[in-house]
Amino acid sequence: MRIAMNPFLLLFSFLLIVVCSHKTDESVDSDPCANAAGNGHDIIAGPPGPTTNDFDQVFRSLEIDPNNPDIVYLGTERNGIVKTIDGGITWQRLRDGMRHSTVGYPEVWDIAVSPSNPSLVIAATADSPGPIAGDYPSSMAGVYRSIDGGLSWMRSNCGISNSYALSVRFDPNDSTSAILGIGRGTATFSALQGQSFDGVLMRSNDSGLSWDATSMPAGANTNVFWLLRAYGNGLTQFITFAFCPDDLSKNLGFLRSEDGGRSWNPMAPQLREQRIVEFDVSRDGRRLYAIERDTFSLRTSTDSGASWDTLAVPANGPIRMSPDNPDNIIFCDYDKIYHSTNGLQSWQLVLTTTDRVDDIAFAPAKPDVIYLATRGYSIYKSSNFGATWIQLVNLRTAGVLD
Repeated sequence: MRIAMNPFLLLFSFLLIVVCSHKTDESVDSDPCANAAGNGHDIIAGPPGPTTNDFDQVFRSLEIDPNNPDIVYLGTERNGIVKTIDGGITWQRLRDGMRHSTVGYPEVWDIAVSPSNPSLVIAATADSPGPIAGDYPSSMAGVYRSIDGGLSWMRSNCGISNSYALSVRFDPNDSTSAILGIGRGTATFSALQGQSFDGVLMRSNDSGLSWDATSMPAGANTNVFWLLRAYGNGLTQFITFAFCPDDLSKNLGFLRSEDGGRSWNPMAPQLREQRIVEFDVSRDGRRLYAIERDTFSLRTSTDSGASWDTLAVPANGPIRMSPDNPDNIIFCDYDKIYHSTNGLQSWQLVLTTTDRVDDIAFAPAKPDVIYLATRGYSIYKSSNFGATWIQLVNLRTAGVLD
């Protein structure tokens, strides 16, 4: 027996199918690079404060516009990205286009601003290691790219097979080139739990639109790359420290590229099996400082890493040299900030912050200006090379991250 269907009901059913299909196509990536917006245009609040798994870290995501010391970006843990354009007086929260789970955005580990086009910004973000298309119903981490100074973002993962992006740098001498550090890790997604995904250093020659694996020593796939530093004039040189969190004997250690990030070679074998989590390099590449986690000592080199000495200084956190004067150094021990003006022959305690310091950055265009950011999202500023500091804002108590 045939049952007559109400034409209005048929129309409603058809529209419902179309709408649901559209939502599914947006949520599950159909493009080969998995760059579809997904739920990125639906803005959510993110965690209201530190929780069991989220500690309000900023990782290494404090980034200053190369040409303007008043423009600063800061990545957060699950709350997106914030930006100031007036030296820290006011802050704007930037999330449009960034995918999210039900509880928050991916962790923003690093941010890079193009030296020739400050509207071009790249963010390296991480969640569980895994493919660029995965849970939620698709992965929310990986590379995000903005062409409007962070007002909106699009994923930019062409060529990437693991979305655990931890570090990113533009080539200061060639703004079409950028280097990306992808970390090795084990997936925590329910469908892929326990599956390992490789680490790799990648390079883009089209301003971050696509990525290719670089030439690396054997064993790179077992390592993570937390920090990238660029130095030199002309053809840029890059340095990273590659370590295996589960087995330090598998560390590649310090790696240097002398061809703009296309290939990488080991250096400083004395430090290879250490857990170097913070380091900096002078503009000429000769002076390096490296900190092994929780040893409260500093490794120093004045010959581009060929030989190293150990200094007993209260260092257990970020360390940065002024780009114009390697004798001017800011380093920290948890919440205590120290300043040296003579290449660490001596140092002075200049600030005690509200929480552990996660990142420090000198303004490239005006090195007397320095910013630092702590867990809990307190941001401080010095306008006299690090001698004195003011607290600009706590993004939590100021309501920016509400």
